[in-house]
Amino acid sequence: MGWGFVRALVRPDHPEPVSVEHWRRGERAMLTVMPPLAALNVASRFLVAHDARIDLHAVDEFLAVNLTAHALLLGAAAYAFLRPRAEQVHRAATTVIVLAALGTVLPGLWLLGSLTPNLNTLFVIVTVAVVRVYYDSRLGLVALLAALVMHVGLVAVEAAGILQPDPLFIDGHRPLYGLLRVPAVSWIIAVYTMVWALSSYVAHRIRASEHALRELNTGLETRVREQVTALERAHRLRRYVAPQLADEILRSEADVTMRRERRPITVMFADIRGFTPMVERVAPDVLADVLNRYFDEVSKIAFSHGGTIDKFIGDAIMVFFGAPEATGERDQAVRCVAMGLEIQQRVRELGDEFVRLGAGAPLELRVGIGSGTATVGSFGAAHRSDYTVVGAPVNRAARLEPLAPAGSVLVDEETH
Repeated sequence: MGWGFVRALVRPDHPEPVSVEHWRRGERAMLTVMPPLAALNVASRFLVAHDARIDLHAVDEFLAVNLTAHALLLGAAAYAFLRPRAEQVHRAATTVIVLAALGTVLPGLWLLGSLTPNLNTLFVIVTVAVVRVYYDSRLGLVALLAALVMHVGLVAVEAAGILQPDPLFIDGHRPLYGLLRVPAVSWIIAVYTMVWALSSYVAHRIRASEHALRELNTGLETRVREQVTALERAHRLRRYVAPQLADEILRSEADVTMRRERRPITVMFADIRGFTPMVERVAPDVLADVLNRYFDEVSKIAFSHGGTIDKFIGDAIMVFFGAPEATGERDQAVRCVAMGLEIQQRVRELGDEFVRLGAGAPLELRVGIGSGTATVGSFGAAHRSDYTVVGAPVNRAARLEPLAPAGSVLVDEETH
């Protein structure tokens, strides 16, 4: 503890940032509170005028210094408050405000005498503590040193006979330090030092809590950013692979695409009849609009039935059921055929829209479906591979598709 504790009182472990808005709150408080206090001091001059024991000359001397300090305080606060972005101006103005605030009460220690030193000392103690806790160690030191210099200095000049206080009461009550000067100075230094130490301890605890809260918020912000980034990656991943596969990849710690296994699947191939002549006839942008609209509708239907979109090949689309999640041979075949029928129905409904987009005529699809056992997994080169299915049902579906009449769905015997 020892010297390290004393040093920590002046230079805290955690930073004590004072924002511009913090300075302005203090200035706003001064502009609100100090005018009524000054008015109360003036009013007290007339409230005590009828008391024959009160020395009004001493009160007037106090008001002359007190109101001058109030005017300086309010002027500095108003000037800084009107310059919201000048941080150095706020610090300089607040320093003047602190000195002026002490100047509003310390003259009462020697101009009025009697009971007023106790009240004014209490105000100074509170001022030093508030400045240290509310602002930072630099400004708190200014308040502490100013209070000590002004208070101890007044005792010193009185002890030297340079300045004698005017008692508030004509019958001559003397302030405590007028009678016991050396003990009074020691008491003043001890009290202010203790107040400084306690307020510094409170300030350190507050700053430590603020620091911990900032670290917690930073950690939370980092986690939120990481989660948002993960969601964005997942969204991008779903654009390039089937949503079921994307979810499986995100859920599993192992690379599910590297597992290869034999399992029952049902596959659908669909393509547009007369697509090659259309490619040669329409502009590239028109072709893109037509294909994008077509694939968008087909994809929605495939996802709604739980199908895994394997790939787009020109105008063709390959969808399979049974991987990465299997639901049973019969269910997979039923859902695949239902999907093919719904795709045919939806393409017929959008015939006029495809014409408006520039296709020249309504689109007609051919759909082929095959079922059976196939190998599922990742296939391709070292630097580029696809999660797909390979096997007899895939080949049958691919061969059935060009044999299917336009607008129909042709299935193999296993699917039937």
